[in-house]
Amino acid sequence: MKESGLTPSQIDCFECHGTGTSLGDPIEVGSFKKVMSATTRENPICITSSKSNIAHGEGGAGLAGFFKCCLQVQHCEAMANCHLRSRNPHLDLEGFPCQIMSESLTMRDDAAYCGVSSFGFGGTNAHGEAWGKNIMTSRGTTLQDPSVLFQKKLQAAPPAEISMKGSDVNNWETTGLDPRAEPDSRWQIELDEDGVALWEKADEELDEIGSEFSIMGTFNNWQQHELRPHDSIEGCWVGEVKLGPKGEEEFQIVSDGETDRIISPNQPRTAMKAAMILGPRSADRTNTWLVQGAPGETWTVEFFNQGRVMTVLWYKA
Repeated sequence: MKESGLTPSQIDCFECHGTGTSLGDPIEVGSFKKVMSATTRENPICITSSKSNIAHGEGGAGLAGFFKCCLQVQHCEAMANCHLRSRNPHLDLEGFPCQIMSESLTMRDDAAYCGVSSFGFGGTNAHGEAWGKNIMTSRGTTLQDPSVLFQKKLQAAPPAEISMKGSDVNNWETTGLDPRAEPDSRWQIELDEDGVALWEKADEELDEIGSEFSIMGTFNNWQQHELRPHDSIEGCWVGEVKLGPKGEEEFQIVSDGETDRIISPNQPRTAMKAAMILGPRSADRTNTWLVQGAPGETWTVEFFNQGRVMTVLWYKA
């Protein structure tokens, strides 16, 4: 939640691990009650658990819960806990605005946040947050063709800015479509929060992310170390970073060994795994991922790509 800039009061629904045990459930409820009470809530948070729908699932329980989060935000609707007749008397919910769902309920807005907790068999705890617009029901304003919606937003965007540099029109710059654009050329269009459109010509040569990847950074004097394919996950590449005496190291990813095909975050020295990923493109060493820990520790770095979707994460080996 800190990485994504969310406050607890913005979360609409909480998908519990919810095994139905007399001890485990009160511990879980007490934990999320403490976190979710950090900011004042104007609306009660909905509490659900997929185990009442499909049973435990054992090793697949966390993934099932996350799928349910995605479905709930796509419908903007919290689903009922099946066969809920009575509540565990050990659950301490006094003074906390929440509702353990016994029937479905629509969310307050046309978009929602839903989080899920999972407690692994080996003792690993995890939590994820899903956000989405209502795209599945007639209540949603987004129940339209996405391309049509984009065209409408593009038409409503303010006029492009033009910088007239000198009397030669060929030297002018614009944030819109370049009037000198060639037929069949490809352009990327980004609409910011204010609806302003920024046109940028797509680099045809850098359209593909790549087939082989390396890691370089302060830990290896910016020399490329080849990442190895994951043993079982297609599209996942793995490497290591050993922390020096300062307890922190920076790194970037290199595509196909070419120094003009750098994959990096959109901000300098970021420890956020949720930071936007840019590239492959020409880039300096300003924007890097930052690994922090104890000096001498070895950290595993995983780079995953599927199509144009990329993620970068790191964890202590």
